[in-house]
Amino acid sequence: MKNLLVLLLILISVSSCKNGSDKNEVVPEETSVSMENLSWVIGDWMNLNSETESYEHWEKAEDGSFVGESMTLRQTDTVFAEHMKLFKENDAILLYIETAGVQPNPVVFTLKEGAEHPFTFENPRNEFPSQIVYTNPEGNTIHAWVAGFINGVPQKQEFYFKQAE
Repeated sequence: MKNLLVLLLILISVSSCKNGSDKNEVVPEETSVSMENLSWVIGDWMNLNSETESYEHWEKAEDGSFVGESMTLRQTDTVFAEHMKLFKENDAILLYIETAGVQPNPVVFTLKEGAEHPFTFENPRNEFPSQIVYTNPEGNTIHAWVAGFINGVPQKQEFYFKQAE
C-alpha cells in the first residue's frame, strides 16, 4: 500500500510538472529592433530658429553601422558639436556619442527594449543625458530629446529636425 501511495505521488508530480511547463513555455519576442528599423535617420537634418541653427548628418558605413555628426551654430560660432555612431554589438544596438573639442567626453547608450518609444537609448550611469530618444513622427522629420538630471533636478531638452533638401 505504501509503495502504491509513493507511485501515485510520483505520477501526480510528473503530470503536474508537464502541464505547467506547457502553459509557461517562453516564446521569444519578435519586437527586437534591427539596424534597418533605424535607417530612416540616414540623411541630412536641420533645425533653424531665431537663435541657433542645428544640423545632423547620418550615413551608413561599410561595416553596417550608422555614423553621424551634429553641430549647433549661434550666428557663425559653433557652440556644440558631436560625433555619433549607431552600431550593433552582440545582441544590443548601441549609440556612441563623443563631444567634439579639446576635451571629448565619449558616452555609450544602449537601446532599451520595450520602452514607450521604440528608439530610446539609455545610460543610467550618465547624469545628463541618461536617456536619448529619437522618433520619426513624419517621414521628413525627427523629434528627438535628451533627458536626465542636472544637480538632481530632472531636465529634458527637445529637438525638432526637418530633412534638408
